Amino acid sequence: MEYVGHQNIKKLCNFYVSDLHLSVMLLPYLSKQINEDVEITTIFEKLDKENIGAVLEKLNVKNKEEILNINWFNSNKDTYEKIENTIDKSINSNKKTTIIIGGNKNYISKNNETIMKYLNSKKNISNIKIIDCYNVEEVGMDMKSIVKKYDGLLNTSGEIAI
Repeated sequence: MEYVGHQNIKKLCNFYVSDLHLSVMLLPYLSKQINEDVEITTIFEKLDKENIGAVLEKLNVKNKEEILNINWFNSNKDTYEKIENTIDKSINSNKKTTIIIGGNKNYISKNNETIMKYLNSKKNISNIKIIDCYNVEEVGMDMKSIVKKYDGLLNTSGEIAI
Protein backbone atom coordinates (compact mmCIF):
# COMPACT_ATOMS: atom_id res chain seq x y z
CA MET A 1 0.00 0.00 0.00
CA GLU A 2 1.57 3.24 -1.14
CA TYR A 3 1.67 6.17 1.26
CA VAL A 4 -0.77 8.86 0.19
CA GLY A 5 -0.20 12.21 1.88
CA HIS A 6 -2.58 12.85 4.74
CA GLN A 7 -2.50 16.13 6.60
CA ASN A 8 -2.41 14.42 10.01
CA ILE A 9 0.08 11.68 9.15
CA LYS A 10 3.68 12.79 8.74
CA LYS A 11 6.13 10.37 7.12
CA LEU A 12 9.88 10.71 7.73
CA CYS A 13 12.78 8.59 6.60
CA ASN A 14 16.16 8.01 8.17
CA PHE A 15 19.33 6.42 6.88
CA TYR A 16 21.96 4.76 9.06
CA VAL A 17 25.20 2.82 8.54
CA SER A 18 25.11 0.60 11.66
CA ASP A 19 22.97 -0.15 14.70
CA LEU A 20 25.29 2.06 16.74
CA HIS A 21 24.82 4.94 14.29
CA LEU A 22 21.04 4.44 14.40
CA SER A 23 21.11 4.49 18.21
CA VAL A 24 23.19 7.68 18.32
CA MET A 25 20.77 9.32 15.90
CA LEU A 26 17.49 8.15 17.45
CA LEU A 27 18.09 8.41 21.19
CA PRO A 28 18.30 12.22 21.55
CA TYR A 29 15.25 12.51 19.29
CA LEU A 30 13.34 9.94 21.37
CA SER A 31 14.31 11.73 24.57
CA LYS A 32 12.82 14.94 23.20
CA GLN A 33 9.68 13.08 22.08
CA ILE A 34 9.24 11.57 25.56
CA ASN A 35 9.70 15.01 27.15
CA GLU A 36 6.88 16.25 24.87
CA ASP A 37 4.65 13.36 26.07
CA VAL A 38 4.60 11.66 22.67
CA GLU A 39 3.55 8.01 22.60
CA ILE A 40 6.36 5.98 20.95
CA THR A 41 6.09 2.54 19.37
CA THR A 42 8.84 0.77 17.43
CA ILE A 43 9.00 -2.14 15.03
CA PHE A 44 12.55 -3.23 14.27
CA GLU A 45 13.61 -6.23 12.26
CA LYS A 46 16.73 -6.36 14.41
CA LEU A 47 18.50 -3.93 16.68
CA ASP A 48 21.21 -4.62 19.24
CA LYS A 49 19.84 -3.42 22.60
CA GLU A 50 23.40 -3.33 23.99
CA ASN A 51 24.15 -0.44 21.61
CA ILE A 52 21.14 1.45 22.93
CA GLY A 53 22.23 0.98 26.54
CA ALA A 54 25.85 1.92 25.76
CA VAL A 55 24.85 5.09 23.94
CA LEU A 56 22.36 6.03 26.68
CA GLU A 57 25.12 5.79 29.28
CA LYS A 58 27.10 8.44 27.38
CA LEU A 59 24.16 10.78 26.75
CA ASN A 60 22.99 13.44 29.13
CA VAL A 61 19.28 12.63 29.11
CA LYS A 62 16.94 12.59 32.07
CA ASN A 63 14.58 9.92 30.77
CA LYS A 64 16.93 6.98 30.20
CA GLU A 65 14.57 4.55 31.91
CA GLU A 66 11.63 5.54 29.69
CA ILE A 67 13.79 5.12 26.59
CA LEU A 68 14.92 1.65 27.70
CA ASN A 69 11.28 0.73 28.37
CA ILE A 70 10.27 1.38 24.77
CA ASN A 71 9.34 -1.88 23.08
CA TRP A 72 12.38 -2.03 20.77
CA PHE A 73 12.17 -5.43 19.18
CA ASN A 74 8.68 -6.79 18.67
CA SER A 75 7.55 -7.44 15.14
CA ASN A 76 4.68 -9.76 15.90
CA LYS A 77 0.90 -9.70 16.29
CA ASP A 78 1.16 -8.16 19.79
CA THR A 79 3.04 -5.18 18.35
CA TYR A 80 0.29 -4.49 15.81
CA GLU A 81 -2.35 -4.72 18.54
CA LYS A 82 -0.30 -2.29 20.63
CA ILE A 83 0.03 0.08 17.66
CA GLU A 84 -3.71 -0.10 17.01
CA ASN A 85 -4.41 0.62 20.70
CA THR A 86 -1.89 3.48 20.66
CA ILE A 87 -3.46 4.98 17.53
CA ASP A 88 -6.96 4.66 18.99
CA LYS A 89 -5.78 6.28 22.23
CA SER A 90 -4.14 9.15 20.34
CA ILE A 91 -7.28 9.70 18.24
CA ASN A 92 -9.42 9.86 21.40
CA SER A 93 -7.04 12.04 23.40
CA ASN A 94 -5.48 14.06 20.57
CA LYS A 95 -2.08 12.82 21.82
CA LYS A 96 0.87 12.69 19.43
CA THR A 97 2.13 9.27 18.37
CA THR A 98 5.41 8.31 16.72
CA ILE A 99 5.88 4.89 15.13
CA ILE A 100 9.45 3.96 14.18
CA ILE A 101 10.07 1.12 11.73
CA GLY A 102 13.53 -0.23 10.95
CA GLY A 103 14.78 -3.03 8.76
CA ASN A 104 15.28 -3.91 5.13
CA LYS A 105 13.11 -2.32 2.41
CA ASN A 106 10.71 -5.26 2.26
CA TYR A 107 10.29 -5.32 6.06
CA ILE A 108 9.61 -1.56 6.17
CA SER A 109 7.16 -1.80 3.26
CA LYS A 110 5.26 -4.73 4.81
CA ASN A 111 4.92 -2.99 8.18
CA ASN A 112 3.89 0.31 6.60
CA GLU A 113 1.23 -1.50 4.61
CA THR A 114 -0.22 -3.02 7.79
CA ILE A 115 -0.16 0.30 9.64
CA MET A 116 -1.56 2.35 6.75
CA LYS A 117 -4.37 -0.17 6.23
CA TYR A 118 -5.35 0.35 9.87
CA LEU A 119 -4.99 4.15 9.66
CA ASN A 120 -7.08 4.27 6.49
CA SER A 121 -9.89 2.52 8.38
CA LYS A 122 -9.96 5.31 10.97
CA LYS A 123 -11.54 8.73 11.00
CA ASN A 124 -10.25 11.80 12.82
CA ILE A 125 -6.62 10.72 12.68
CA SER A 126 -4.38 13.31 14.25
CA ASN A 127 -0.74 13.75 15.11
CA ILE A 128 0.65 10.47 13.78
CA LYS A 129 4.29 10.37 12.70
CA ILE A 130 5.86 7.34 11.03
CA ILE A 131 9.65 7.18 10.74
CA ASP A 132 11.15 4.55 8.43
CA CYS A 133 14.81 3.74 9.14
CA TYR A 134 16.83 2.31 6.24
CA ASN A 135 20.32 0.82 6.31
CA VAL A 136 22.47 2.72 3.79
CA GLU A 137 24.28 -0.44 2.67
CA GLU A 138 21.00 -2.12 1.80
CA VAL A 139 19.39 0.77 -0.10
CA GLY A 140 22.56 1.95 -1.84
CA MET A 141 21.80 4.18 -4.80
CA ASP A 142 18.03 4.05 -4.11
CA MET A 143 18.30 6.69 -1.37
CA LYS A 144 17.26 9.52 -3.65
CA SER A 145 14.14 7.73 -4.88
CA ILE A 146 13.26 6.70 -1.32
CA VAL A 147 13.55 10.26 0.04
CA LYS A 148 11.10 11.53 -2.60
CA LYS A 149 8.34 9.43 -1.00
CA TYR A 150 8.55 11.21 2.37
CA ASP A 151 7.57 14.51 3.99
CA GLY A 152 10.90 14.85 5.76
CA LEU A 153 14.16 13.35 6.86
CA LEU A 154 15.33 12.57 10.39
CA ASN A 155 19.04 12.95 11.06
CA THR A 156 21.25 13.86 14.00
CA SER A 157 20.06 17.48 13.93
CA GLY A 158 16.39 16.46 14.02
CA GLU A 159 13.58 16.65 11.48
CA ILE A 160 14.29 18.29 8.14
CA ALA A 161 11.48 19.01 5.68
CA ILE A 162 11.97 17.74 2.13
